[in-house]
Amino acid sequence: MIGGVLPLFLLLIAALAGCSTPSERSDGTQPHYFYYLHGRSVEEQGPRGVSPVHGAYDYPGIIAALEAEGLEVVSEVRARDTDVSAYADRLVADIRRRLEGGIAPSRITVAGASKGSVIAALVSTRLGVDGVRYVLLANCNDWLIRTHDPRLSGDVLSIYETSDDIGGTCVPLIERSSRVRRFEEVRLETGLGHGIVYRPLQQWVAPAVRWAKR
Repeated sequence: MIGGVLPLFLLLIAALAGCSTPSERSDGTQPHYFYYLHGRSVEEQGPRGVSPVHGAYDYPGIIAALEAEGLEVVSEVRARDTDVSAYADRLVADIRRRLEGGIAPSRITVAGASKGSVIAALVSTRLGVDGVRYVLLANCNDWLIRTHDPRLSGDVLSIYETSDDIGGTCVPLIERSSRVRRFEEVRLETGLGHGIVYRPLQQWVAPAVRWAKR
């Protein structure tokens, strides 16, 4: 059990430990694997941690909302102060195992929110496989570029909130990423600031699901 929430998910971080997963559904189609990487708040306070500014982080609700869309969600509650570089390497290795097992790149999406978006950007930089999809939610900024020097690959969807003082447009990041095949961006105006990542708002869930399934 991870963080006391393992029973909630259809497919969890057991995959990262090397456990095999089916490459096809009963109807012969491949699943849409959706790696969801949460924000720092969950590392520090658990899956329902509460921010004095943004309220409770509904991690279980986010996973449930993604699963309800038919996605095979791969996620876990990361340990406090997780090293983003080492964690990204684990994900890259796991995704490569799926690809080598016959999963099409277009059936894999890596979505990160806040700190999770930093990890997703590193995965995109290091994996370098056309067709794999990424959703960067609420953490494109100058700090990310200066600190981690990401050079993205694959198909990238950016989602950001105009009132967020942490994450903004990903255009400067895309402009330095020659391996990105397709880029789209969703600009939200909810007034919730960085709090958009704390709950399964349809304003970001719906475009992220469409990106994974398109």
